[in-house]
Amino acid sequence: MARGQRPWSAGYGSFRERYVTGVLANPEDMKAFRDGRPLRANFGVGLDERVIEYPWVLSRLSDKGGLLLDAGSALNHRYVLSNPQVARKRVVVYTLSPKGEEMLPGEDVSYLFGDLRETILRDSTFEEVVCISTLEHIGLDNSRFYTVSSEYRQANERDFLLAVREMRRVLVPGGHLLLTVPYGRARLLDWLQVFDRGKVHEIIEEFGGSVLREAYYRYYERGWQQASYAECSDCEYNDVHAGFQYRSGVAAAASAVACIELVK
Repeated sequence: MARGQRPWSAGYGSFRERYVTGVLANPEDMKAFRDGRPLRANFGVGLDERVIEYPWVLSRLSDKGGLLLDAGSALNHRYVLSNPQVARKRVVVYTLSPKGEEMLPGEDVSYLFGDLRETILRDSTFEEVVCISTLEHIGLDNSRFYTVSSEYRQANERDFLLAVREMRRVLVPGGHLLLTVPYGRARLLDWLQVFDRGKVHEIIEEFGGSVLREAYYRYYERGWQQASYAECSDCEYNDVHAGFQYRSGVAAAASAVACIELVK
């Protein structure tokens, strides 16, 4: 805050965590996500898409226990795992490597490391699968941030479909997949890609079940707000790792995000 609340500056991560924690604890905010209603004014100003993805996904999780697969380890934070919607479940965190991961203690949290395109998991195991901002990295250069292995310095932009197929396989019949991806003008970077309408349709077709919910959110000068997919079609990804210089009124990373709930 002392430095003007600039994204990715010192303290940004802690500030975002406190903000998201407050949203998750706010019944009115969570009801807006669950019911697909407009968000309150100035929602998430200066914050990246996690401020949308976490509350949207947690608002859609069931109230039951059971097995939950975290495909990509986005839930692997104390303030998320301790949330009642997650804490009542047995969570399996499945991610590429231990690089950058904190193993959080808890009897109901397990960790597996491997490739989401070909997992070691049994068929029809999980009631729910969560995949937050992970598909866009699959098949691309994961050696930059997510593993020390050069084996994963790849350029296979269509491999995300293999992961979608795996996530369907490990779901029980009637199980739910909750996923989010950066959305807008299609763009391929070396470490991620932005999904457009065509690629979102490919996800849905590959999964082959039914769409229970499809929501889009866009960053405006005064924060995040729900929008149509057409209103998000021109959105760009602002990549701080490629020299993006933040300025007031623009998104910290993705300018729009697609949130999809699929049922097997």
